[in-house]
Amino acid sequence: MAIQTINIGDIPNDGTGDDLRVAFQKVNSSLQDLDTRITSASIEAENVGAYGEAVYAGRDNNTLQFKTLVAGANVTLTSNTTQVIVDAAGGLDEVLVVSDNGHITVTSQNYLGINGGEVIDTRVSGSNLFIDLASSGIVARDSNPTLTANLEANGNNIANAGLITANSFTGPLSGLVYGVDVRLANSYFDDYWDFGDATQPVLNNIIDYLISTNDVDLGGFVGSEYLDIEIDLGAVAP
Repeated sequence: MAIQTINIGDIPNDGTGDDLRVAFQKVNSSLQDLDTRITSASIEAENVGAYGEAVYAGRDNNTLQFKTLVAGANVTLTSNTTQVIVDAAGGLDEVLVVSDNGHITVTSQNYLGINGGEVIDTRVSGSNLFIDLASSGIVARDSNPTLTANLEANGNNIANAGLITANSFTGPLSGLVYGVDVRLANSYFDDYWDFGDATQPVLNNIIDYLISTNDVDLGGFVGSEYLDIEIDLGAVAP
């Protein structure tokens, strides 16, 4: 049904217009048509976009309802006939980064780089920053390496060593001492030295008698306090 127009004539009271009954019938019909259009129309609003907060809240009969924008901390809202303007206070202007040796100031228009140094490597994986110790060749890089505790070789060899000095040494030692394999000296001390037995000689003259009745001094052993040996001179027969 279309909206009906009331004929009002050409001039007042010229008798060409609709009478009052017909006129109000047209008014009623037009109002009914408008009411039908409003109540039956499917009017909806939709929030578009994949991100952000929705503005449309819903509909109450023929009234579309929208959420109100509220300013948060450090945010101001202004509007005009076509726009809602959101102003935010400035963020972090600068940050002071202090190291063991000096410092730098990083502004909001700059960035901070973290780089590896001696035996240190840096890497980024996703949102994580990793600082790794480059353990290979640490001792070789130190011009004067010093131990602060016992060194545990874990059964490994120490190869290509030059001069080794120590206060003491424990354990078996393999190698030469002044070019001599000291292990060969053991074969000379496996048994006691046996000089055999001394028997009473036949005395035929005074010289034999003097020799047999006087002591013989074999002298002393140089450094004898370091010798742990025994010499078996055999038995002296009566």
